Amino acid sequence: MGPRQAWGALSIVFVLVDFAAAAILIDLGYETAPTLSGATVIAIVYAYVLYKRYHVEVVPENDIMLFEDRDDLRILCRIYGLDDSGETGALRQRLLKFARANSQRAFTWVAPKAVVSFGSALEIQPTSTPRQTTGKALGLPIGLAAADASPAAGSRGLLGGKARSSARLSGLTACPICEAGPPRSGAVCTECGADLEFYAVLQETRIGKRVLARKASAVRRKLRYDVPHLRSSR
Repeated sequence: MGPRQAWGALSIVFVLVDFAAAAILIDLGYETAPTLSGATVIAIVYAYVLYKRYHVEVVPENDIMLFEDRDDLRILCRIYGLDDSGETGALRQRLLKFARANSQRAFTWVAPKAVVSFGSALEIQPTSTPRQTTGKALGLPIGLAAADASPAAGSRGLLGGKARSSARLSGLTACPICEAGPPRSGAVCTECGADLEFYAVLQETRIGKRVLARKASAVRRKLRYDVPHLRSSR
C-alpha cells in the first residue's frame, strides 16, 4: 500500500472516531450543534495539517544530482519517508529512485513507516505468483553510476536549470542557512561555508523551504555551541 492509500485508510478511521466521540457526547447530554461543529472543525484541521505536511514537492532527478552535502540528502530522505542511513551515494540512489517513481507528478504523498504499516495491515492482499527479478530489471549499474556522478564542488548548476548571476548574490542580505551577513566577495558564506546562490534558489521552492528550515536549525545549533579547544594549562 502506498502513502496516499495509507493516509486514506487512517483518515477514514480518524473521521469515524471523531464523529463517534461526538455522538457519545451528544448522548451524554451535550448540545448537538456545538458538538457536531467541533467535530467538523477537528476533521478540517486534521485534513489541512495532513495536506500541508505530507503532500510534498518532488525534486526532479537532475536537481537531486546537484545536492552535494550529505546532510541535505539525509533531510530530503526524511521528508520523503526514506531511509536516511548510509553514505552520500546510497542516499542519492534512494532519492533518484523516488524521483523516477514520481516523475510524472509535481507533488506526491509521503507517509511515516508507521502509517504505511497501519494501512498495510488493513489491506487485503491478493494472492499472486512471485516473479523473479533480475539485476537488469533493478537497473543497478545505471543507478549506481548516477549515484556517483555528482558534480564537482564549485561547478554545480542551480535548481531548475537556472544560471548563476552576480545580481542574485548582490540581492542577498543574509545567508539562508546561518543568517550571517553575505561576504563582500565570493559566493560562499564565511560562517557556515554554504553555497549562497544555490541555497537562495532552493529557498524559492516549497520543498526547499522545508529543507532549509531543518538544515538551518542544525547549523545554527552547531555554530552556537562550537567552542574553541582550551589551551592546556601549565
